[in-house]
Amino acid sequence: MDEFLRDIHASIFKKWILAQEHPNFQMTIDEDNPNFIYLNTEFGEGLITFNQLSIIEFQVTNTYTGEIEFYLHFQMKTLHHALELFYEMIDSLKKLVDRPITKVLFSCSGGLTTSFFASKMNEAANLLFLDMESTAIGYNRLFDVGSEYDVILLAPQISFMHAKVQEILKDQLVIKIPPQVFAKYDVGKMLAIIREESQKAKPIGTKPENVSIHTNVECHSKILSLSIIRNSNRVHIAYRLYGPDNQILEDNEIIKPTITLTDIFDVIDTMLVQHSDIEICGISLPGIINEKTISSANIHGLGEVQIEHITSRYKQKIIFSNDVNAATVGYYATQTKYRSLSMVFQPVSSFAGAGMIINGQLISGRNNLAGEVQYLPFASSEDKLTLNKTPEGMVELVSKIVLSIIGVISPDAIVLFCTLITDLEDLKKELGKTIPENYIPDLIKIEDLNEYSLLGGMILCSQSLAF
Repeated sequence: MDEFLRDIHASIFKKWILAQEHPNFQMTIDEDNPNFIYLNTEFGEGLITFNQLSIIEFQVTNTYTGEIEFYLHFQMKTLHHALELFYEMIDSLKKLVDRPITKVLFSCSGGLTTSFFASKMNEAANLLFLDMESTAIGYNRLFDVGSEYDVILLAPQISFMHAKVQEILKDQLVIKIPPQVFAKYDVGKMLAIIREESQKAKPIGTKPENVSIHTNVECHSKILSLSIIRNSNRVHIAYRLYGPDNQILEDNEIIKPTITLTDIFDVIDTMLVQHSDIEICGISLPGIINEKTISSANIHGLGEVQIEHITSRYKQKIIFSNDVNAATVGYYATQTKYRSLSMVFQPVSSFAGAGMIINGQLISGRNNLAGEVQYLPFASSEDKLTLNKTPEGMVELVSKIVLSIIGVISPDAIVLFCTLITDLEDLKKELGKTIPENYIPDLIKIEDLNEYSLLGGMILCSQSLAF
């Protein structure tokens, strides 16, 4: 579509939006800038921005929490495509019409003793017209679902875990139930404690790490690096445009409940409109990447992908990499101490992945299968997908993976990204049961995988251009 038709379609789309009537929210247009359209609910704000080059942005912010729930941008292609994205935005905004329900999660050893308390809390919430919903589970499921709740209440028998639970569930309010309150199922007192603690400063999540390159990476081209990541509720397409001397020219992310190939295309297309001299694009994502397909793991909406469907669309070179491999390359470039290292990413309730660099070379293996540690045939006390739901089980699981890596390549360091392991000494003690301490590599914990994935994606693209 040429620029003239894009402008016409964008103008028609804007008029269509303004003509809509939505009983759930109020639509206003900015008096000073008519290219800003606001869609407000009591607990949410939607913003539609019409930019130059027919680039349109959609954003939904939860005004109750301050979090961005939905964000994307695209260049006008067809009205059908624009309408699909508009309705996705509206679906996200509709969830913010009513006051958000405070979700409370009770947890004890097995979940039985807290079930009655949770039931009493729900009865009280109904009688008092409180926007609150309580559920009870056993400790073995706490970290699997805890991030979906606002308040975590720990029964006295597991209250000693408070510090560890709060460190892992950084964005949730974690409270120890006083023994006298628990013994009497004192709902009134429990509600007062929740109200009092909620008025204090909210937990602050970990900020992304600031990373810088220490390895010499020479590139005089513009490189677009994309990293696809998933959390419990949404999928993010983080992207960064690097210029000469590794200068960051653009840095943003798309946030949606699910993603498709079209969402990836929208990111690349929009960046190419603004920076037509981009020479290469790197895309890192979970899964196994071979010559023809990408088997993406745990991202709903992005299943088996034919690589040709992406590469045939662009004249720019497209480089694909596993997310952990890219992060390993990125981390390696930020240090000069180690010649060989491995990175292990062990998520909650999913299989692990590993990246390995030996003497400065990333090991990919046949069909790029190296690092798929889910296939390691080690024996464990329970199933892998059971162990990775608790900190104690995670230490056992990760120690098996690390021991396997040590036994095969014995790297100088092993970098770990795993939210359930808060103290590396626990892992070191577990490893010490099998291997002498002097054989254990340096263990390093990182708090943000995505920073390294974006950096590693850029480096892999730079290396590709060098050949």
